[in-house]
Amino acid sequence: MKALKNPNWAFEPNPRMGGAVGEAFTNTLASSGMHPEAVVAREAIQNSVDARAEESQKVSVDFVTKALTGAEKAAFAKAAGLAIIQERADRLGFRDPNCISTIRDKLTPLRLLYVNDHGTTGLKGDPFSPDSNFYKFLLTLGDGGKEQDEHGTGGSYGYGKSVYSANSGIQTIFAYSRTKNASGEPLSLLFGCGYYRKHTHLEKVFTGRGWFGLDNTPGIAGAQPVVDPLLNDAADAMAGLLGFDSREADDLGTSVLIVDTLLSPDGILEGVEDWWWPRLISHKLDVRVVREDGTEELPRPRKRNHLRPFLEAYDIAAGKSPPDGKTQFQKPIGKNDGLLGLSVLKQEEDGEYAVSEDRTDSVALIRSPLMVVAYYRKWNVGTPVMAGAFLASPDIDLVLRSSEPPAHDRWDPEARRLQDQTGSKRMIVERVLSGIRKTVKSSQKTASPPPPPKPKRLTFLERTLASLLSPSKSGTGIKPEATAAPIHLEYDKVPQTSAEGEALKLTAAFSVRLKADEASSEMKVRMKVTCPVIEDGSVGESLALSIKTDDVLEADPDNPEWMIFVLSPDKPSRFVCETEKYDPLWTVRFVPEVEAVGA
Repeated sequence: MKALKNPNWAFEPNPRMGGAVGEAFTNTLASSGMHPEAVVAREAIQNSVDARAEESQKVSVDFVTKALTGAEKAAFAKAAGLAIIQERADRLGFRDPNCISTIRDKLTPLRLLYVNDHGTTGLKGDPFSPDSNFYKFLLTLGDGGKEQDEHGTGGSYGYGKSVYSANSGIQTIFAYSRTKNASGEPLSLLFGCGYYRKHTHLEKVFTGRGWFGLDNTPGIAGAQPVVDPLLNDAADAMAGLLGFDSREADDLGTSVLIVDTLLSPDGILEGVEDWWWPRLISHKLDVRVVREDGTEELPRPRKRNHLRPFLEAYDIAAGKSPPDGKTQFQKPIGKNDGLLGLSVLKQEEDGEYAVSEDRTDSVALIRSPLMVVAYYRKWNVGTPVMAGAFLASPDIDLVLRSSEPPAHDRWDPEARRLQDQTGSKRMIVERVLSGIRKTVKSSQKTASPPPPPKPKRLTFLERTLASLLSPSKSGTGIKPEATAAPIHLEYDKVPQTSAEGEALKLTAAFSVRLKADEASSEMKVRMKVTCPVIEDGSVGESLALSIKTDDVLEADPDNPEWMIFVLSPDKPSRFVCETEKYDPLWTVRFVPEVEAVGA
């Protein structure tokens, strides 16, 4: 085994002609609007999928969290050269607190996140060549070399790697990769990068870019630093000191270590499920999340209620599940732009949808890498509410990819990279998005609404009326007490919501009658109809209601909330009720109550 040289940190002096500062590598995706764990899940897996060894290769990605204390923490800090960073830490723009400020505290954990991929090429190419994956991944920013690659890649800007440093409390990462050299022989690489704030140290100005490796800077005054990666045995040995899992000669792939991370395993797992479920259920991706105590978690998107409607729509779009033409639809978009699957959302027992409000009536946009680009909705929520999945044709994959911003979170027809003399690329994106909107709306017009959830009863009186005053069945139900009035209440139209612009209304119709075999004369009864808002499981204020009926209603002098009318034995009294408009985020319950006057 070759003797291990002593790698360390080197910092880039500010060049005379300027250049990118370290923060440029960290801030690129900082304003994507997503949770940090979701951004890391999207971009890290996308980097791995783009680097898959073959088109059909299944890629596996592990997110492994560790918390170091005591001697383990001290040993890591020494191997990672954190003392060198500590010398100028007050000028590097770190968040507070950070691991540098607690580096000597043996009891405060140093949290690490390792992102390991397998089934990829690793950082292939000559690491000393600007065309190598090593060079593009760690030393450049905004290299769009993948833009014209027809491999079906997700990324194309060269910004995706910034998610690693952006989620380090000290903007510091290490990369360890097993790949093959030009002769096909195994090659190990290890390199560290720090993307810091521009600063002054010992009266010299630095860009904020720092590298951990072997300093081979020429001994010439004013020469820019040259820091080379550790190779082969030296790389493997240092990887062990930094806590990376060892790799066999044929275990090609890349591992990235985020130093001092606040990312949570639960958030990462949710991010993987929310954005990578198409590739997961297509059995082209395996993901494992390992907690600090060693517990392993696997993403299970089919078990997530908020994702099931989109998975159902995806199976319809992909032809795995035939649509019924009533609540499920498969529609082509354009002549050969892709297929759209749609499924009517079903309400839960509480009247809500499993899908969150911002994703109701939305369509998951998916192209070749099988990541959800966005949950797209640029229209008012319609009726019935739907969930959709659009699977783009490979023929337009390059155009759609070019329309995405660095965060790859939408298809933008005004993207600069779509500009050409004919405008044909922009027209393709516009055609896709408008086709999705028109198809959703046309499908809603022909869709059968889902059956409404059964209304829940709130009072003992209503529950009693529902069971005692309905047509009796031999051997079922509870016998009425001797004082119970012979009144029967039944729905002509069960409570059902409908959209009124961006609000909702609830309507219901019911009849009240006397049982023919128990009453032969008119009876004075009183009725109260309410529709309270349910707040945190408690009954809140009732919505205003309009009640239409042919009967004469009079206010009860003893209680104005109740109305008195006369019930005839010859015909039922019918009532049609409608609430005022209310916020679609509210849960409401319709409650009719009827009793004999004096009961």
